[in-house]
Amino acid sequence: MGQIVKYEHHGQQVFTDETLKGKHRDYCLCFQCARLDINDPKNNCPIASRLFQICIEENLTTPVFECPKYKPKNGKE
Repeated sequence: MGQIVKYEHHGQQVFTDETLKGKHRDYCLCFQCARLDINDPKNNCPIASRLFQICIEENLTTPVFECPKYKPKNGKE
């Protein structure tokens, strides 16, 4: 684990591990999932939508590492 640093993210002061700052999309399973459709809220994954709402309300960044509803974009598991 790296040093914990404070910085401004979307207008809020937050804390993070400096070695992970800005890397959540690299690790988050959602960004590799066919169910994620951020451009169409009606078709977006309901789990991702709820989690994103919590992130907005609480000023969090939460990469998902495990999910029972994961569906690969290429159709192969």
